[in-house]
Amino acid sequence: MPPVVSALQQRGQKLYQKGDFKGAIAAFDEALRQPNVDVIGVLDNRSATFCKLEQYDQARRDAKQMIKKAKDDERGYLRCAKVLLLEGKPEKAQEIYAYGLKMLPSEHPRREMLQQLHKKLEDRMLLNRRDPFTMLPLEIAVLVVQQFSFKQIAGILRVCKDWERFFGSMTNLWMHIDLTGARGKVSWTAVRSYIRRSKAMLTHATIKNLATTSTPKTLEFLSRCPRLEHLELWASHDCKDFYQKFKGSKRLKSLILSADLPVSHDYLGRLLVALPNLERIALWNVKSSNMEFYNSGQWPKSLPNLKSITLASRQNVAQPTTQHMPVLSVPALMENSESPVYPNLEELRLDFDPAVHSIYTFPDGPDRHIPPLRRLELRGKTIEQDFCAILPSSIEHIHVQGGSARRPTYLELREGTLPNLHTLIFIDTGFITNQTLPVFLNDAQAPIRTLFLNECFNLTIYDLVAMVESQEVPNPELEKMAELSLTHMRGVDDAGARRLYTLFLDLKVLNLSYTQITGVTIRLFADARASDSRDGAKLDRLFVRGCESVSSDAVAYGRERGLEVIT
Repeated sequence: MPPVVSALQQRGQKLYQKGDFKGAIAAFDEALRQPNVDVIGVLDNRSATFCKLEQYDQARRDAKQMIKKAKDDERGYLRCAKVLLLEGKPEKAQEIYAYGLKMLPSEHPRREMLQQLHKKLEDRMLLNRRDPFTMLPLEIAVLVVQQFSFKQIAGILRVCKDWERFFGSMTNLWMHIDLTGARGKVSWTAVRSYIRRSKAMLTHATIKNLATTSTPKTLEFLSRCPRLEHLELWASHDCKDFYQKFKGSKRLKSLILSADLPVSHDYLGRLLVALPNLERIALWNVKSSNMEFYNSGQWPKSLPNLKSITLASRQNVAQPTTQHMPVLSVPALMENSESPVYPNLEELRLDFDPAVHSIYTFPDGPDRHIPPLRRLELRGKTIEQDFCAILPSSIEHIHVQGGSARRPTYLELREGTLPNLHTLIFIDTGFITNQTLPVFLNDAQAPIRTLFLNECFNLTIYDLVAMVESQEVPNPELEKMAELSLTHMRGVDDAGARRLYTLFLDLKVLNLSYTQITGVTIRLFADARASDSRDGAKLDRLFVRGCESVSSDAVAYGRERGLEVIT
């Protein structure tokens, strides 16, 4: 027998009917404190009253309490779904109906009503759900879809058959294949379907996460795409077979091959001959070859389109012998002739990291001439004394990392300056000292805006300050530095950081990771952001990774004042 409706509950119901909702709430509250009351009925009444007051959070709380107290009572599910519908959350209401049908036994007398409401809401939601791509003009739909990544577009195909037909027919969407974001290994059949959707007219392909057995067929399909301009392959394969497949890809402008695909020097030359329109080539596993391939004329005599070269090797053969070229040698790179082989080369990156360390110098060879580079990156190379003397005036970005502990005590600078050098990065470079760094910072008169001196253990912060404040060879451009990184540098404490604060007024990013600074430095730069004074730098970002004396309170203080503190 259901509980009898108490007098307080009846009083609340009458107040509800009269429109006195606050009075009804008070009556229901008091009723709930009485013994032997119909708790589910009172909560139901109070939830309905809260809905009239548009206090939906409290109404929903009462409804959920009804479900918790009596999972076999349909009133809790009905009330909770009604509240959610009033809140404009039909999906959540649908979930409540489904949960109620799951919890109520099949013989429950009110289960059929709950099922009918569930079906009615489901039909209404389906009626209101419209495919946005059928509503939008085709031109707008295409613009929307072009904002998606390749991974998202491939996922959209699985939504429904209509979308599969719609997106699959848009050839332009499949001109760029990028498997970088694939969650698992991709089969050759998937790549084939993507190529077919482009009608074999795709221009860019980034192949990663490829199933090992799928590589040969995938390369075969790609080699048949006549408009392919960019190919990035991160898969294991044989260099000779790769060359045979792609030597006819005359439109190829960019070629990147991972370390899993070793390329010997002779095949590098053959690729450059076969692909005359290449503008960028990056080979992450170069192997040394016999000198005969270069002497026999297999290396191209002119590469006017080549703008970027990246060569990396882990091979121990570094220095030239009578039979082999240096593993990272670029033939004719430094020849000073009337007809240079690389007249338009802008970027050069050489990465040497053998299993057993050996010295590999730069520059190498008897002729000292470099094309008009804008960017030069060297890793694992040992700098020679005339390094600065051969740098072209066009250089904008220099990045030197690692190399031999052997270092020149001084550097020669060619006549003139480096008027375009704005980025200078040295990481773990032993040759950077207070005798060699001034060649870059002072003598070259470069407008440096980004300077990294990370793990340069032969330099202190006060050496750097002395160069910036030099009266002998002043370079006023140094004070306009925007980004400075001094990780692991000796002498960097709160006092040293204050010198940077007052010296580089335009500084926006500062990296003092693994130094002796404390929270005092964070407070200094954080307070400067709120100050109208121009006495110090107003940083946007400060790196303090590995700074053991920096407390969490100091980090929170900086972030509260708008300073991005990276820990």
